[in-house]
Amino acid sequence: MTVHLCHSIPGYEDCGPGGLTLARLLQVNEIPCAVFELDRNRYNRSQGGSLDLHEGSAQIALREAGLFDQFMAVARPEGEVLKIYEPDGNLLLDESTGHGERRPDSFNGRPEVDRVQLRDMLIDSLSAGTIQWGRKLSAVKTTAEGLNPTYDLHFADGTTETEFSLVVGADGTWSKVRSLLSDTRPQFSGINGVDVKLSNIDSVDAKLSKRVGLGMCLTLGSNTTILSQRNGDGCVRSYGFMRLTEDWARTCGINWSRPAEAKQQFLDLYYKDFDQDSQDLILKADDDSVIPRPLYMLPIGHKWPHRAGLTLIGDAAHVMAPFAGVGVNVAMEDALQLARSLVACKDICSKTAVNTHERHLSNAVRDYEEAMFVRAEAYAKETWMYLNLFFHERGGHPMCEHFANAKKKQQQQAEAPEVPAKAVNVES
Repeated sequence: MTVHLCHSIPGYEDCGPGGLTLARLLQVNEIPCAVFELDRNRYNRSQGGSLDLHEGSAQIALREAGLFDQFMAVARPEGEVLKIYEPDGNLLLDESTGHGERRPDSFNGRPEVDRVQLRDMLIDSLSAGTIQWGRKLSAVKTTAEGLNPTYDLHFADGTTETEFSLVVGADGTWSKVRSLLSDTRPQFSGINGVDVKLSNIDSVDAKLSKRVGLGMCLTLGSNTTILSQRNGDGCVRSYGFMRLTEDWARTCGINWSRPAEAKQQFLDLYYKDFDQDSQDLILKADDDSVIPRPLYMLPIGHKWPHRAGLTLIGDAAHVMAPFAGVGVNVAMEDALQLARSLVACKDICSKTAVNTHERHLSNAVRDYEEAMFVRAEAYAKETWMYLNLFFHERGGHPMCEHFANAKKKQQQQAEAPEVPAKAVNVES
């Protein structure tokens, strides 16, 4: 059994960690795999901001991949804290000082790690030659139908790789592999805005650095936000997001080719009611970091009919907006569950006739998909709930109320008396 992963078509959340985690888990279990990667090398482009990896999903995948200790060596537990401000600078919540109602315990155990650190750790764990760099996928074509289908991969450089029995699309929001399984395309989430980075914030503005803190800092107005997060390299990434149209960047009148002016225009148009500190997170950001960023999502409950020899993980399967902070965790859990299914298939195939192997492989992938559909739908519903808390006409108050209610429910559950088990008499 050889698994081929089509990888990393750019999107808001590229699915690099999911595909790389799957490759590592397969190699740990002596299942050959190849990764076809769009990027020319690991340094080809920015890998985005910080990620929080959850105990019940991504961290389990790293444990099974033999990488958990390496992860903890670079992880930042101090980055788990959250601040929430109103646009006028009034502080609603600061978990670092105990101001306001802290989130429930389910938010603990989620240390931050920079995306580039996680990606490098996964790349370095793979056997030499596993990743074929600079292979931009243009199409996947079926070369044999029936019980034992095979597929050819066609690349933008005119080359072709042929006769694969299992292709896993880990190729992100605009997945090419998805088109063979589903006609559904990602839809605009209703959220648009800009993505910026302020490098070396401690030296640029110590007061602003203190405002952000060590983790996530949210300034939540009426359907308009500035969301900031400290990264391990000393920068702060900020997102000026709000409810806008999909074509906003093209029609708003801002000249994005002149970023210094564009930042000021952006603030003048949408952030006049925000205090100077929150505006400075945009205004003082690096000029070369300003990127208009519409956010996309697949419909909640997206699924496809099983097709032998093809499947999807991560954003290719269920791209979500980032507001529940679960995207990378769902992708790495996908990798974990698919790897477990393929390992079980390998064990079965070692004991059965060769002519039944493709059927066992197809069943293994089907089992993964059916469980993943349920899991992804629950995460997508959670993400949609948080999107509507981030972008609310009452600003940050509904989110704080949500955390307080969740905390109260947690305490009630902890204090509830245990119900003793009833004895059952069984007559012989």
